[in-house]
Amino acid sequence: MNMMIAPLSRRRLACLLLVAVGLLASAHLALGGAALAKPAKPAKGAKWNTLSGAQPLLVGHRGEKAFMPEHTLASYWQAAVENADYIEPDLTLTRDGHLVVTHNEWLGDTTDVASIGALAHLRTSKTWDSGLGTTTVRNEWFVGDMTLDQIRLLRVHQDPRYPWRPQHFDGMFGLLTFAEYLQVVLNVTAELGRPYGVIPELKSPRLHNAGRPYARYFEDRALLTMEHYGFARLTGPVNRTAHADLRLPAPVHANATRGPAAWQSFDLDAAEYLAGRSTAQVVALVETLPWVFTPRGLDRVSRFAAVLSPWKDFFAAGPEPVLRAANATWDPAEIARLGGFVAPDRLVAEAHRRGMAVSPYTFYDSHQDRAYLCPRGAFCPASREEELFRFFDLGADYLFVENIVEASLLRARYGDRLGRR
Repeated sequence: MNMMIAPLSRRRLACLLLVAVGLLASAHLALGGAALAKPAKPAKGAKWNTLSGAQPLLVGHRGEKAFMPEHTLASYWQAAVENADYIEPDLTLTRDGHLVVTHNEWLGDTTDVASIGALAHLRTSKTWDSGLGTTTVRNEWFVGDMTLDQIRLLRVHQDPRYPWRPQHFDGMFGLLTFAEYLQVVLNVTAELGRPYGVIPELKSPRLHNAGRPYARYFEDRALLTMEHYGFARLTGPVNRTAHADLRLPAPVHANATRGPAAWQSFDLDAAEYLAGRSTAQVVALVETLPWVFTPRGLDRVSRFAAVLSPWKDFFAAGPEPVLRAANATWDPAEIARLGGFVAPDRLVAEAHRRGMAVSPYTFYDSHQDRAYLCPRGAFCPASREEELFRFFDLGADYLFVENIVEASLLRARYGDRLGRR
């Protein structure tokens, strides 16, 4: 078994826990000395505005990237220690068919690939259909052009655009495969005594399926891997024969309780495909598709998605300003035929009315700009507390968060106030 997924030694676990204690203290100070409570539980009789009435759940965005290099063993352990409800990986596919966890389809932003001479010849430019439109990336190294052995040469570092994030762990960790990520989740479940949800996002399925044996190769490979590790069962046809080469290690802690599982994708065709083949729920990620933000658009998405996950400013500025800022175009007559754009303060309620939970993204660490457009008259939070409390008021069911400790403390604070109403 790969060393990166072996159960943690006591020394390594102790080191990570010490880091977590320091982060808890930092969050405590950042929030003005708020009591370090356990994760929020509503007071007796208190009810949140979520679809279930329970408190919203926190998804560790790329693990805990506010403090650790994203999508690494350390990032996932840190998210677990900070008590995330779900721990998120992003999936890509190597040239030789290995599912690798990394946010972008390319590698230059968060790895040392540019410094490895043996990989210099793989630098290139690509244009592809992302499911949202055409994407072009120039002068980069792409996961799909590399073998797993080449991926193993890389070391991960913090994105240099965010210098306030700790740099102490840069270069210490490599990229994981999807199988290794699932093993890590089983490890933290056994070591920390509670299950964690898994919520993989399939990145650009159309790119990763190009040149493969058939059009849903990427999706089926992910489905089979999730099934092997016991997080979801298959409920529809999958081409097992085409994946006879898929060799997956036996699960560690095979008897550990599995947390809930979900699939994500911005490619709604891929999301619908996954929904018909797995017990894992499907999260429809949406950012630049105007039709989704209409009554009939929500009707359509609700037929296959359990969770609607738009960029958070759709709930603040509203669809038109956000879509215009993203250079999206639409036919006004078609939008009118679909019922018109749903108002930002009605979007959660309209999704709930159709049985869909809502999971806005991404709620950043307090050091980072919150990235709202803030047009005149729109919600424009001046603090992270104001931001999260607004989404708790609206009834968001899940939130993709960074600095999970900070978000958890604010959830606890809101829950305390809810119980006193």
